[in-house]
Amino acid sequence: MVDNLDLNALHEAILDKIRAQFPALETVEDYDADRKELEVPAVLLELVDMEAAPDADGGSGQLPVVCKWAARVVFSFAQENVQREIRKLAGALGVLVHQNRWGQPVSPATVTVIGPDAFDPAFDKFEVWAVEWDQQIDLGENVWSGEGITPDRVMVGFSPDTGPGNEPTYQELPGGAA
Repeated sequence: MVDNLDLNALHEAILDKIRAQFPALETVEDYDADRKELEVPAVLLELVDMEAAPDADGGSGQLPVVCKWAARVVFSFAQENVQREIRKLAGALGVLVHQNRWGQPVSPATVTVIGPDAFDPAFDKFEVWAVEWDQQIDLGENVWSGEGITPDRVMVGFSPDTGPGNEPTYQELPGGAA
């Protein structure tokens, strides 16, 4: 999809979109969130894992992976109507995630789960739901980037009518290279 995708930029883009969409959240963080003094309501983002996606190899020399993300919605049990409120926020977060690319060169997000999350035993005093999604990214450098001309159409010739002088017999492939 792109040369050397910056995972830090992807994390920040996701956090920024969540902050912008839900300004009433007290905390929107990832791995560095203080778990002991967490101000709620909160959304905590985590890149859970990256699974190789060899069927998605676009021939760029990059490693296609499916990122599994989790955004944990955390409320205090003392929150009024906590059961309804956490479900409403988790659902709204799922809507934000659905098909979102975060302004980054990644595939559209596919929401896989919205539901209760055991999270962390230290959070027994909290109600926690998770919004989980998959998103494909390509890691590493694209072998096709750099100098040169990117073709905008692909033409096919059939032997023996190929080479210089036979161009009028070539057929253009539908879709081209764009």
